[in-house]
Amino acid sequence: MDRVSSVAEMEEENRDAMSTEQSSQSSKRRAKVWEYVDTELVDGKEKAVCKFCKTHLSSVAGQGTTHLNRHIASYCREIPPEDRERFLATMKTKPNDGDQHVFDPAVFRGLIAKYFISAEVAFRKAEDPCWKEMINYCQPSFRTVGRQSVRGDCLLLYEEEKLILVDKIAKQKSHVSLTADLWSSNQNLGYLGVTAHFIDEEFELQKKIIAFKQVSYPHNSFAVQDGITSCLLEWELIDKIFTLTLDNASVNNRAMSDMRDALGSQMFFRGEHFHVRCGAHVLNIMVQSGLKVIPNAVGRIRDIIKVFISTPSRLQSFNAIVQTLGLKAKSGLVLHVPHRWNSTFDMLHEALKYKAALNRFAAEHFMSAPLDDD
Repeated sequence: MDRVSSVAEMEEENRDAMSTEQSSQSSKRRAKVWEYVDTELVDGKEKAVCKFCKTHLSSVAGQGTTHLNRHIASYCREIPPEDRERFLATMKTKPNDGDQHVFDPAVFRGLIAKYFISAEVAFRKAEDPCWKEMINYCQPSFRTVGRQSVRGDCLLLYEEEKLILVDKIAKQKSHVSLTADLWSSNQNLGYLGVTAHFIDEEFELQKKIIAFKQVSYPHNSFAVQDGITSCLLEWELIDKIFTLTLDNASVNNRAMSDMRDALGSQMFFRGEHFHVRCGAHVLNIMVQSGLKVIPNAVGRIRDIIKVFISTPSRLQSFNAIVQTLGLKAKSGLVLHVPHRWNSTFDMLHEALKYKAALNRFAAEHFMSAPLDDD
């Protein structure tokens, strides 16, 4: 009898443990979204996985399920309409007087993050008293968030969109072509921008900016190679890339040669057609060579424009000449950038309209005007 009673007690303890474990799991996943999302370990980290499109989403304790709700409600293209409607119905209460809109603070924070990104609003504006006054007037129950919270929501939204795009590119049967360029800011900091181009399942051309990162100085071939290689690894594109278009700078030629040697075995056609020279840059080099035939003509026009737009008094003097000649007043003619041939064309095109005014301004200020041959 003692043995039977002990066995019965052990079975009862096991049942209690199982019920406790199930209750803890149910409390952990009490949110309705977990009916549509699973979890699995990816590279040692727990990830939330959509049951329909198999997209990996972040699953970090303390970050809530707002991004999961947003994915199931808006972004998942594989979920059947009836399942989406069923899920949306669980996100709001149903009062006796009919189905009414219910304010969800989590959804509203996501909309605020989208607005800050779309309108390119600085995060500090979230602490503007007028902004808080407007939010409180529209929804008094909403607790306004500060700049750090808005920043965190924007980063979470970015990570979510990035995971969706990575999954979308991975499922594409077509290859991906990239365009990249180096860009310098007003602070003389170098940045590398990378854009992905691919044909989606509906045979439409997609263009997505996948990287905009600072490049360490000096901007040599190694800096370009490291920046592009890290982008390929981050987006898992090494075996899917077809071409990479860069300008005709010598550092780019060296960087692409070294990258082909390092990663060519994993690339399409072993990277034989990987590097493409930018046609616009090649055309610019050709035009710049042609402009060297008429350097004096372009230089004189540029010097006159540069002088009269340098101060308000000279600009006023030029506009007085323009009005005297019956021409339309201008706030300033186009001043070209020497290495951009299209800006040179715009400058000459505008200068021809104001030829008489430019000649008279040059004469009054003792400057060399373009000759008739020019």
